[in-house]
Amino acid sequence: MSERKNFNHIQYILPSLLFILLIFLIPIVYTLVISFFSWNLLRPDLGIKYVGFQNYLQALKNPFTWETIGRTFYFVIISVLLELIFGFSLALSLNTEFKGWKIVQSIILIPFMIAPVVVGFAWKFIVNNDYGPLPHLLINLGLTSITENPLLANSTTAMFMVILADVWEYTPFVTLVLLAGLKALPQEPYEAAYVDGASAIQRFFYITLPLLRPSIMVAVVIRTLTSLRVFDTIFIMTGGGPGSATETLSFYGYRLAFQSYQMGYSSTINLISFFLAIIFTLIYMKLIGWDSNE
Repeated sequence: MSERKNFNHIQYILPSLLFILLIFLIPIVYTLVISFFSWNLLRPDLGIKYVGFQNYLQALKNPFTWETIGRTFYFVIISVLLELIFGFSLALSLNTEFKGWKIVQSIILIPFMIAPVVVGFAWKFIVNNDYGPLPHLLINLGLTSITENPLLANSTTAMFMVILADVWEYTPFVTLVLLAGLKALPQEPYEAAYVDGASAIQRFFYITLPLLRPSIMVAVVIRTLTSLRVFDTIFIMTGGGPGSATETLSFYGYRLAFQSYQMGYSSTINLISFFLAIIFTLIYMKLIGWDSNE
């Protein structure tokens, strides 16, 4: 009888397993296999040759790969940190119901509902030196150097502008996850702390933050994984430039595959990005204190 129940359970989850197999596992396995081959679409006469770990060794010896990893780390850490700070602040503000709070929630979620390509075009317009509002605002504040060094043409400010666009788009997602976590928190610990005379700051650090760790974990991990594969916004706003100032691993992999047509080497770079995503996730789990017993 138990075997029949187990079979029924497998039937229920089989469609989901097949979906995961088709959408996730097959591309990953294909990319992994291709990474062990030398395959240049511009040189069909050379064919596809098995080179083992040569692509990985070449990538690790290439200084540009490490520069790209550093830019990717910078983008992920800064953007996720800012989104967590702003998202947490908004979630705490919206946790108290007030007149029109549902309308405010809907307005805040608008950036998250916009496609990344549209966000890229919108922010490219905002930071344009000729007609964008942001450069004119900064010039009026006395930053006249922007007229000579446009925000997206400066290697220092270009990455920050891309980060700003990413933060604007995905802060609503972090707000939504943390707000859901806040709404689900039990009230008994707060009532007991209030009776014991705990201040608002003490209740925040000793009750809210510990109880909200699972929600923070979900928001941070999801945003880290999506930030590691950022492409649309960078492609539209800067195209990886100026030079390679905004080129992350995902964009580097795209450029190798669809501009240089080095399919094997591109697969290697994409797998490095995949491994970094796993490392980031494990680090977050360790820092936040997530374990199997919680």
